[in-house]
Amino acid sequence: MAPAPRAQAQAQFADTLCPEATQYVVALGKLTQTTPAQQVYDVAHATTSAYETCASRYLGNGQIEPQVHYAYTRQASFSIIEARALVALNRPAEAKRVLQNSRRLASDVFDWRTDTNAKRPSNYHDAAKDIMDAADAMLAKLSATAPPAAATAAPAPAASPHR
Repeated sequence: MAPAPRAQAQAQFADTLCPEATQYVVALGKLTQTTPAQQVYDVAHATTSAYETCASRYLGNGQIEPQVHYAYTRQASFSIIEARALVALNRPAEAKRVLQNSRRLASDVFDWRTDTNAKRPSNYHDAAKDIMDAADAMLAKLSATAPPAAATAAPAPAASPHR
């Protein structure tokens, strides 16, 4: 029997920890290099929102490791795609906010340790580090291309109409 085509394999993806994200991850997998940036942004944003919802559900149940950390890591990684699309749409301020949030989520996972004597890191520790590095690189690039800040000197006061 011949192996299933790539499209069929992608359609079979199911996120068992965050099922609400499955349809969006599958949609992201169908995008191509020629997909318009707005469409990439829309799908990536929907994906990050789904993982945010998932994380909130697990957080409410107190299921930090691995559930919340999984959702945070997935949300943060898809936020990198979202930020790249925002840059392509010439929305750098929004991209910066997305990247800062991505970095914060990844940092939460990276810094976490179990309460036991072993102080084991999260299962997603290494992935979180990679996401932090990617966010930092994009933030640095955005800062380097930002327009120069306005002159810091205060403008001269206007002439008073009254003498």
